[in-house]
Amino acid sequence: MHQDERLRYLVIGNAMVVLLIGLVAGVMLIFSLLDAVTLWPLPEWKVVIPGSTRGWQAAHVGGILNGVMIAGAAYLMQTLALSGRREQWAGWGMIITGWANTVFYWAGNFAANRGLSVSTTPYGEGDLAGALAFLGGGAGMIFTFIAVSIFALSAFEQAKIKQS
Repeated sequence: MHQDERLRYLVIGNAMVVLLIGLVAGVMLIFSLLDAVTLWPLPEWKVVIPGSTRGWQAAHVGGILNGVMIAGAAYLMQTLALSGRREQWAGWGMIITGWANTVFYWAGNFAANRGLSVSTTPYGEGDLAGALAFLGGGAGMIFTFIAVSIFALSAFEQAKIKQS
């Protein structure tokens, strides 16, 4: 197996785990809405689910969309015939994106300030969960911009080649 093929499989594998975590957040969303763990036909278990319904919605939808985006990136890597440094930056950039966003959604859900800053926001005081969400998500955002820029640049280059 070639190195580029291995990287694409790593991107797809990470994408599916990120998506799976988004699906788990959907289960947490249901429990949050019901204020109970309910797995029919088992008896209902009244519990207080940490986080907020809004936070679980974000983690659910965001996790699924990130997984799909990252899996699509593996397809783009092949379609655009990325190789060398571009391929490495795009592939690993998307893997980092998935995990950084997962940390952001989950830690932000437990943060008083929604993870939008290390310090106080209009939503609440800064705390450890907020710092983890903000710093993790912020660092990952850099890799997201790099990877997406590589995809765009490569696509425009391919369009120019196909025009000739």
